[in-house]
Amino acid sequence: RHQQPSSPMSALEGALSSVVQAVDHDQLVALAKPIRKARRVWILSGETSRAGALALHSGLAMIRPGVRLIDEHSSGGTLSSASPRDAAVVIDFARYRKHCVSMAKALAHNNVPIVAITDSPFSPLAALTDTWCELTVPAVGPFDSSVPAVALAELLVAEVAASLRDKARDRIDSTEAMWKATGTFL
Repeated sequence: RHQQPSSPMSALEGALSSVVQAVDHDQLVALAKPIRKARRVWILSGETSRAGALALHSGLAMIRPGVRLIDEHSSGGTLSSASPRDAAVVIDFARYRKHCVSMAKALAHNNVPIVAITDSPFSPLAALTDTWCELTVPAVGPFDSSVPAVALAELLVAEVAASLRDKARDRIDSTEAMWKATGTFL
């Protein structure tokens, strides 16, 4: 599954390059569409994909309301209100976290649109939806790289923001005003 490159630097270069090669503009638009249209967006991830989930949550929450990053311990109660008007973005790679897959299956069973970001057409997540993306996740040193998941998250946020246009700008302006009113930053 993983090819060990000659150095961590070349692994990171390859990881970033693989995202650009894996996702063309049409696929990015297709991945972003359920996110843009959803009443609420639920984000689930495995451990190695957590950095991508955090980047996606941070970016989407800045441009639209109703974005939730789901923690494993509270997922049952939190996701019990998910509906077909929502969307779930599920990011996970081999070895596939049982929690991620079982929650994604439950959401799909309840007709919640799933956007899956995974590493193989044989992933249990790819089987749940036609809206999915395959990323190459190389090892960097002893661990899988977070770069592909983070890069795709940033591309998705940019695409959703472009499609929301004025709504995204207004949301960013409101957030900035709240930060200023509360002295959030020095």
